[in-house]
Amino acid sequence: MDTTLSIALSHQVAKRRQMDIIANNIANMSTTAFKRENVMFGQYLKEAEGDLPKSLRQISYVQDFGITRNMTDGLFETTDNIFDIALSGDGMFQVRKDDGDIAYTRNGHLALSDDYTLITSSGQEILDKTGNVIKFPPNVTDIAIASDGTISSPSVGQIAKLNVVAFADNSKLKKIGDNMFSSDSPTRPATDYNIIQGAIETSNVQPIIEITRMIQVSKSYIQTSKLMEKLQDSQSKAINELAKVG
Repeated sequence: MDTTLSIALSHQVAKRRQMDIIANNIANMSTTAFKRENVMFGQYLKEAEGDLPKSLRQISYVQDFGITRNMTDGLFETTDNIFDIALSGDGMFQVRKDDGDIAYTRNGHLALSDDYTLITSSGQEILDKTGNVIKFPPNVTDIAIASDGTISSPSVGQIAKLNVVAFADNSKLKKIGDNMFSSDSPTRPATDYNIIQGAIETSNVQPIIEITRMIQVSKSYIQTSKLMEKLQDSQSKAINELAKVG
């Protein structure tokens, strides 16, 4: 493939990838505690063969380095539901998936299961500081969740304390669906956080910014497509002219 076309193709692939991420951000504007994502791109240099100086033989391609995640707080919406909790600051709730694996989420839209276990909106069990599931006594309705995650009731006293954990590097968190993450990195107790009962954290995606980015990426993609068409037309014309000479 022609070098110029291959460079343009790498640009096209990068733009398609960026468009997919933007579309995913927009699709999750209403997802509780969703964090905006962006693609990291870098330059990949490849040295072409030939007798030209090295500086002229270096070909610059676009390389996808992965995804960055904006972990800043979303807005907080009051729901007055005692089992809705918004997590402000650094940290994530620790949950146990259906298969027993440990995962992490910022989704504080909680509920009680049939056996009075505290679960997320997708059915994952919320864990306490000791790594156990949180079970409530039957028919207790005067539940209070303090800013540090302590769950109590005036009628029965302290029930449990939410396990809010943090990571040294949030970029290493892996998305596993249902607004949850897994990680091979060790956790540490979160300290810089605040829990608000009766509220949920909204997505931190800003629609106007995402739509603007989508338009810009779309224009760039189209411009590169037109450039590639012109290059291919030029090559075809050159080949036809050479054929006539032959």
